[in-house]
Amino acid sequence: MPIPRRNPWVLRAALPLLALLGSTPGAFAAERPSLVNTRISTPFGANGHSSTLDGRVFVGNIREDQATTTTTWQARVFRPEAVTYDAQGKPGFAAAFSPGRTTQVTNGENALAFCFGNAAQPYFLSGGLAIYQPYLFDSQMFNGPNRFRRRTVDLRVSQPFTAQADISSFTTGPVEYLTTVTGASLRGIEPTMTSDGRLLIFQGGPNNDGAIDHLVYAYNATPCAATGWSTPRPLSMMFSDTNPGVKRYPLSWQKLKAATGELFGETTSGALVRGAYAWVDHEGRNVTYTGVIYTDGARREAVSLIGADTNWTAYHIDGAINTDRSDIAHLFYSGPMWNFEQERAPEQNFPAGSNNDAHYLPVTKTHDVLALFGSNTADYNEVDIGELVDPFHVLSLPMNELVTRAGAYDLTRTPDLSGRFFTGTLVGTASISASNAVTQASSGSLWEPHGKGKALVLPGGGALGVTLADATGTLPGVGAFVRGFTVQLAVKPDATIHQGCTTGNPYRYLVQKSGALDLIYEVDDTVQMSFVINGQRVRLGRSPALPVGAWSHLAYTWDGVTGAFGEYVNGVPTGRVLPVAPGTFRLGTGALAIGAGTLLNTEPCPANGEGSFRGAIDEVRFFSHARSARSVCMTSPGADCRGQAIQETPSAGQFGMSQQQPACNTYAALGSLACASAMHRVCAQRGASDALATSTNTWQTIQQLIGNRPPISLLGALAAATSTDVSVACGPIQHESLGVTFEELTRFHAGCVDERVSQGFDCQAAVHRFCNSLGWTTGQLFEMTSRPWAGCFNAGLIQDVPKDQLGPASNSGAFGATDSKLEVSRWCQARGYGAGVVQELGAGTLANVHCFQPAVTVPWKLNP
Repeated sequence: MPIPRRNPWVLRAALPLLALLGSTPGAFAAERPSLVNTRISTPFGANGHSSTLDGRVFVGNIREDQATTTTTWQARVFRPEAVTYDAQGKPGFAAAFSPGRTTQVTNGENALAFCFGNAAQPYFLSGGLAIYQPYLFDSQMFNGPNRFRRRTVDLRVSQPFTAQADISSFTTGPVEYLTTVTGASLRGIEPTMTSDGRLLIFQGGPNNDGAIDHLVYAYNATPCAATGWSTPRPLSMMFSDTNPGVKRYPLSWQKLKAATGELFGETTSGALVRGAYAWVDHEGRNVTYTGVIYTDGARREAVSLIGADTNWTAYHIDGAINTDRSDIAHLFYSGPMWNFEQERAPEQNFPAGSNNDAHYLPVTKTHDVLALFGSNTADYNEVDIGELVDPFHVLSLPMNELVTRAGAYDLTRTPDLSGRFFTGTLVGTASISASNAVTQASSGSLWEPHGKGKALVLPGGGALGVTLADATGTLPGVGAFVRGFTVQLAVKPDATIHQGCTTGNPYRYLVQKSGALDLIYEVDDTVQMSFVINGQRVRLGRSPALPVGAWSHLAYTWDGVTGAFGEYVNGVPTGRVLPVAPGTFRLGTGALAIGAGTLLNTEPCPANGEGSFRGAIDEVRFFSHARSARSVCMTSPGADCRGQAIQETPSAGQFGMSQQQPACNTYAALGSLACASAMHRVCAQRGASDALATSTNTWQTIQQLIGNRPPISLLGALAAATSTDVSVACGPIQHESLGVTFEELTRFHAGCVDERVSQGFDCQAAVHRFCNSLGWTTGQLFEMTSRPWAGCFNAGLIQDVPKDQLGPASNSGAFGATDSKLEVSRWCQARGYGAGVVQELGAGTLANVHCFQPAVTVPWKLNP
């Protein structure tokens, strides 16, 4: 039976378990640090580039001769096998790019895009070479208008998939100009394409007249075609496009919004997305682009992201890729998507069967991190998109500068990434740091707590103000009461914060919302959190002392069902005895202040307290539930907390279905993706203790615990349910959890195209076949982040069952409904198993039922 490979980052989690068993883990590599705040130099440089779908070949423009209209393209192999890692786990790229070969083209611009007719096969092997034969799209730069064109390319790689791989030959074919369905030229610059070769996004104008400075798209049902492209339209008009092909891309599912919530224009003359140097991810979910004008007058600053994984809102990336506000012109970035992930199954890789255990990207270990290479900047950056859209977000302030809808910096405000658009406004002396230097650890270590990107800088006498509004009184945690809440932030007190303060009690506010909560920085460098629960202020007492002049991550959780509070410093529970206060909570509307009280006190030494903080504050986030220890830890960059996080037992209220996914709140919803996620999350959080308690093979169980899949990421299935209670059957301990893409799943079943059909039979069949290809009998799609997650395991009984023998809901074909799922589990329970799932339909009347023995079956409330 397959046992997932071991991953160093969860080793510490297993060490106490291993010690209990008298075992030793042997030698492991360095753990995986967070790199979201770390820009890394690479030897790859060019004035614009494109990379192949497998991330193995980069082509860039290295020279232009205007006199002869000659452009030199250089092809180089990216060799992950040659990536090294230092003692902290930071990657090095000194030998990762081959010397390469060049070719020359005429009239070529600096931007180009690969287009592959078959994303599943970006190359073929022949005579010991890997041969890539895509099209290269670019735009004419010299001697005429900027018209798009294509040419065939033949790239041959010697010693492929080794640390010695290099380009053995690089040739190009004749030029063909692109035309629209009306026969017009396609006008613009800087093309980028989805992996299916059908969606082209570029910098252009809304009228296809050669103007630029806007993000524009065109679609073609025939991949990589020279003719038949749709008339170009502004990117923000994808939502209104009725072409079914366009509507397949998640970018088109909602209207695009600026950081303040203002809609981008839906006509060719509206307030359109201003941007340059776009890169669209392989499945058309998001577009990376530069959104602000640089000092040279071109739009080359503020690398941003917009799409399904930003809630269709322009996100000015807070982190390494935007190190300083105007430090360098940012032109071109692209990424290999998930191809080099350590967690990726060998069967998913290029070439099939290879693994990424020892050489992997990204390094940052959360659900979804983009690995982005820059050519003009000669750098490597990681962008975490997994935390941008959280259904429990009430407020999420990154503390970087806001980018307006018109495409300019606004240094007086910071955006709210929660989707609520509670934009923060600077007050008094407060400012947003000009660079990321303020959020770096003082030692430069990646394993010392630090902030992320820019931060709110408070010299005293300043604050960030937020006005909370909820006209309907229904927004959870604001107008509506909730049964759980979390406050997270990073703080760095000035080393001289108490200098000259010799009398009174000069405490200072970190956060205050009158009548709801406050977080106070005390004179002894401790902090004290208070919540107003059931109308009464509950003070949690003083935390351990925090270091001055250094970053600390703070988190406070409250479970309203049990009344339990949690206090975390740098992702680790402090262990203090805290009050117990069951009940309800809400922020209410009105003024919220960060870095001071709602009534600004500018005294350097506030003898009577209620003063303003001196130092820096970053990543302030509120959630309308009690977050898990693992979630707190994973969003605390530089904190050494993962060993403790996996062992922390959540409080009982956290296990309510709606406390894991808010949309999982009714009996009818139990067949939805939201409830599949909720069941997975309760199983995953119970997994470690239940695994050891029920294991008959302790060593294999520990291997699973320290595997490089998310630790004990058990899927859940319905065992029983009423209108108020759910009995969840957690999948077998021996399993494999994998992030896949819908592009991969469509190779197994063409109908599994996106999350909208994730719980239907097209995707069920696709995941089943995907898991079969990995050696498992059974699969379930149990989670959706920026891609689907499959859980694979072995069933104990597999049988084709006539639909009418399962029950009326199944007989009607409603296999995605709650009643049908329960009918299938009851059929399995009657045969001695704990639960079951249907994998495929045969002959229209037979359901392929897979019964299994759960690791544990536990009842939970739908709405605690």
